[in-house]
Amino acid sequence: MLGVILSGILIVGLALTGASVIMILTDQHETSLREFAILGLFCSILIMLSYYVELNTPGFAAKVDAVKFGYVGRVFVNPLLLILAVRYYEAKVGRLWQYLLYLIPLITLYLVFTYEDNHLFYSDVTLGADGLLHIVPGSVYYIYIAYNTILAMVYISFCLYQRPSLRKREKQNNTILLLACIIPFFLLLIYLAGWSYGYDIAAIGITIASLLVTFSIFRYGLLNKEEMLQNMATGLVFLDSEYRLVYANRKAIQLIPALGMPLVHSQRFDLKQLCSEKYATIQVGTDTYQRKITEFTNGEGQHGKLLTFDDITEIRSRLNRDLMTGLLNHASFYPMLDDAMTAANQKNLPLTVSIADIDSFKRVNDTYGHANGDIVLTTLAQTLQKICDGHGDVFRYGGEEFAVIFHGDLAYAEEIMAKAFSEFSEIDFDFLPYHVTFSFGSAEFNRLETSVALFERADQKMYTRKKALHARERAAAAAKDSEIQPENETCAYR
Repeated sequence: MLGVILSGILIVGLALTGASVIMILTDQHETSLREFAILGLFCSILIMLSYYVELNTPGFAAKVDAVKFGYVGRVFVNPLLLILAVRYYEAKVGRLWQYLLYLIPLITLYLVFTYEDNHLFYSDVTLGADGLLHIVPGSVYYIYIAYNTILAMVYISFCLYQRPSLRKREKQNNTILLLACIIPFFLLLIYLAGWSYGYDIAAIGITIASLLVTFSIFRYGLLNKEEMLQNMATGLVFLDSEYRLVYANRKAIQLIPALGMPLVHSQRFDLKQLCSEKYATIQVGTDTYQRKITEFTNGEGQHGKLLTFDDITEIRSRLNRDLMTGLLNHASFYPMLDDAMTAANQKNLPLTVSIADIDSFKRVNDTYGHANGDIVLTTLAQTLQKICDGHGDVFRYGGEEFAVIFHGDLAYAEEIMAKAFSEFSEIDFDFLPYHVTFSFGSAEFNRLETSVALFERADQKMYTRKKALHARERAAAAAKDSEIQPENETCAYR
């Protein structure tokens, strides 16, 4: 009768544990716990299946084969369960120590499969009148039992050590993990004491443990919840209604290191400031993160705020670039100029702004078309980028006007702009019968003016040169007309 009851428990355990494995395999979330959970539950399935075969298969050889088959799961289930808990609580354990956990299981597995040739694990195995295998342990068998006892004690101690820092839902999960270890270990002691009438109820303990872990996965998301949050590229911070820290994932701590310091937990760090304008955006190196605040209520009825910090570096980069030329645009000019002026003041270094404007650009657009005008624009952008690269930052300020922030004095900037002028003015455009030029002007930072005032000084110098150019062009045209007019009058007279 007991054998029938045990067989029924094993069937239920196999069905539910198998369903749990399928659920994990079909889960789309990536997690480092996935492999250990699947392997641990698979080991439990092997143990349950082998014991069911041992109970319900006649013949000594078949029962021995079932025992051997079951040990493939038995020797690995405890190490996997321990590693699963270590990973779940994010404890730091070296890879070498994790690998060493499998040394005794591998030796055990070898001795079980070759027990006919040695008596180290089993001294003797016989089939009793009750249909059960009667086993006389060898010396290594006791080493194996001692090893599993140590693993169980380490596992239980580890889970209890983590328990005080856990919240309500996590403590419930912790209780399940503790029971998943204690129940099989307790039933193993009953079996070894001979109080189970020869039935290996330790296998039933493993069945119950598998069902508990399966329940934990379905009910609390053992595999994915924490791992998903920790591996997100978005920084997550949960604050309760009193602005106390409930949770911060790994990315959030990278962005705001103070979240991982004891000051936070001792309440000496004011977390309310995370909701202020100061943290609306966070700059970390060359990356920019934008904060979003959402009111939330968790499953336990607690109210608070969810702060998310999303990487907007690429979006911001696109917004700060001119689509046609690929240069930095007007929106990024003044912020970068302000930063450059602050740095120049702090380090007492020269700084110069140069402005360039294409000469008679309206004539190009009106006479030869806007598509050709765009070619002229992009060509000047490429020329300025090529000549000024390494010397300053080039911007398309607007229309046909460009700006360059030079980290050097006025003479330095004017020399580089003259090189750009010389190269650009020699370019032959196949749709134009003449060479295009640009006018430029430069102004060196005087340590007192604003960025707008500095730009306007450079812009004014550029327009002064442009006016002088136009004056020369008008004078040249007038001189040409004066040479042609008398000749025309003579022809008319004849």
